[in-house]
Amino acid sequence: MGSLRRRVNGGLARVIPEKHLLIQTPRSTRSLRFTPLVQLMSGTAFAGIVGWVAVLSATLAIEAVGPDHRLSSAAVLQSAYQERLELVAGERDQRAAEARSAQERFQVAMDQISRQQTQILQAVEERRELSTALDLMRQRLSDAVAQRDAVAAANERLVNEVSASIGREADGAGLTDTLGTVSQALSEAVAARDKAAADREALSQQLADMELKARVDGQRQNEMIDELEQAVAMSFGPLEKIIGKTDLDVDGLIATVRSNYSGVGGPLEGVSLNTRSMDGPNDGRFDKLMLDIDRMNLMRVAVEKLPVAMPVLNTFRFTSPFGYRNDPKGAGRRMHAGVDMAGPRGTPVYSTADGVVIAAERESGYGNVVKIRHDFGLETVYGHLSRIRVAIGQQVSRGVQIGDMGSTGRSTGSHLHYEVRVNDQPVNPMSYLEAAKDVY
Repeated sequence: MGSLRRRVNGGLARVIPEKHLLIQTPRSTRSLRFTPLVQLMSGTAFAGIVGWVAVLSATLAIEAVGPDHRLSSAAVLQSAYQERLELVAGERDQRAAEARSAQERFQVAMDQISRQQTQILQAVEERRELSTALDLMRQRLSDAVAQRDAVAAANERLVNEVSASIGREADGAGLTDTLGTVSQALSEAVAARDKAAADREALSQQLADMELKARVDGQRQNEMIDELEQAVAMSFGPLEKIIGKTDLDVDGLIATVRSNYSGVGGPLEGVSLNTRSMDGPNDGRFDKLMLDIDRMNLMRVAVEKLPVAMPVLNTFRFTSPFGYRNDPKGAGRRMHAGVDMAGPRGTPVYSTADGVVIAAERESGYGNVVKIRHDFGLETVYGHLSRIRVAIGQQVSRGVQIGDMGSTGRSTGSHLHYEVRVNDQPVNPMSYLEAAKDVY
């Protein structure tokens, strides 16, 4: 056996030379010798292990890509997708409920503002009438005081005349007639004095009562103005938030609405004088409050005319955002001027604001498309419709169905391509759709 091993090693030495491995330690040096036969056996064993691992890996890979595994993965993906759809639908319903609640609170606040505005206007009218009455009472009181002073002066003159008459008629001739005349005059003077004093007392009491009423009405008016200012401030917030999300100029919108909603008129009437006082401690606050209410009403009109509603109310999902993207038909990276909202064919599509239909036809790329022009230089586009339900020139209101979702034109499946344009320039529709959550 030993000679056979030596002969084998000798034959293999020409192909696989013998190798030595030196292992050095701090105390000694050891040498390991690897003969050609040992090297051949080690290589064979290593190759066998590698082959076994390769076969096992291939078997597992084949099992992993088998039909059962693919079906299992598809089922898991479908289940996860369904759960995500249910979650999104739940969030949408929650947002819709919150929007309805916010709209109800906003309507309640507007009703309260309307009622309080009427009350405060009535209070201002009453205060001005009361101020006029106070001025009249003060004038009457001044006249009564002047009359009293005049009676006192007349009494003094009469006493002087009586004294002079008594001196001239000291002999007693005609004294009786003179005394009768003087007594009558004195009685009339005393009665006039007493009447003037009573009138003065009554006027003073009326003046005190009216001043007290004026103070009470002033306090009540202050409280009403405070409540109305709070209600206006609460209403301003949501309106400014909605317009702010659209990146539109608030002052510009208000100026446009004011120019379109500022008509006045009426029959020509004769000039009549009004004695109401225009001065008062709260006139400045009241004037500012009226300006704030006017601004809030203009903002409300502007919001009602913006495309801040959802074009699709049924279940859908966003499949492509606004901006640059890889073209779904392989045309490279292109600008996508709107958002895509995918849903079943025939899903109703609604106008997002009042406006005029300027296009309702088939157009290259868009397929069946509807375009609506709104106020403030805004325009909305609804593409890939399966059916158009409006005509060019038609006036439409927010929430009117204008078509059905489809896949006409350059499309890979049923969806709505929705655009918002400002002065013919496309902007991100998500700003308006996010604002819609705060309104509807």
